[in-house]
Amino acid sequence: MTETHSSYRPTIKRRDLHFNQEPIPRYWLGGHVHRTRLFDAMSLFFPEGERFFIESLRHYRDRVPADTQLATDIRAFIGQEAMHSREHRDYNQRLETQGIGASELEAETVRNLNLARDKASPAQQLAMTLCLEHFTAIMAHAVLSDDAVLAGAHPTMRQMWRWHALEETEHKAVAFDLYRHVFGSGLRAYLLRCWMMLSVSFYFTAHVWAYLIRIVRRDGHGSDWRGWRELLGFMFVTPGPFRRIIPAWADWFKPSFHPWQHDNRQLLAKTQAEYDVATAP
Repeated sequence: MTETHSSYRPTIKRRDLHFNQEPIPRYWLGGHVHRTRLFDAMSLFFPEGERFFIESLRHYRDRVPADTQLATDIRAFIGQEAMHSREHRDYNQRLETQGIGASELEAETVRNLNLARDKASPAQQLAMTLCLEHFTAIMAHAVLSDDAVLAGAHPTMRQMWRWHALEETEHKAVAFDLYRHVFGSGLRAYLLRCWMMLSVSFYFTAHVWAYLIRIVRRDGHGSDWRGWRELLGFMFVTPGPFRRIIPAWADWFKPSFHPWQHDNRQLLAKTQAEYDVATAP
């Protein structure tokens, strides 16, 4: 990817889409148990995670003049994240009906984030948010840039995940810009965001795998080693979305990094056109 000026600001649009969760097959991603449950495991984090993100930005919102572009972007960020939380709550309610312990895992996420609220300072909570926003943005790029990632997906689920990926891309720099506005770009701010990226990357990866293993076991496929091998091949070989995000993840540690140095404006514009004329299933 080429570098672009960090002053670039896309239009951040709140799309109030509703996705009908009723007729979705249990294994909606091409009938693959483990691939489906990987996405399902990530969804279990989103309702409470999005609320945490919103809170962390709201804490510092009054430090941004109301008539600035950043203030407008923060409002749009909050609107988008609220929609994501709502739709993933419905998604997770569908998972709960499948008897895989979805509500237990959501409750665990709530407890973990409440612990972060109690133990981490507001600055650390904002740093956690911008790191996780970078994580979701680079995963969103992998979803939007390669149709093979969602090949065989049920149309509703494909549209939902691509909608989420689109809006994560649109607002990928908002938390970063707020952090830089409040704390600057000096050594202390740089070290905090680097340390927090290492911490949240470990936390998020470890917990996604823990949730994935638990729900696959509840499904009765925990000892399906062929399925696990196929999942690892999907993740890291072909199409390999998790292998492909590694260089973009590592870019975070450059002192001069800004999210829009990952210039995916053409992909963003293409996906915006798709969703701005489409309606949800």
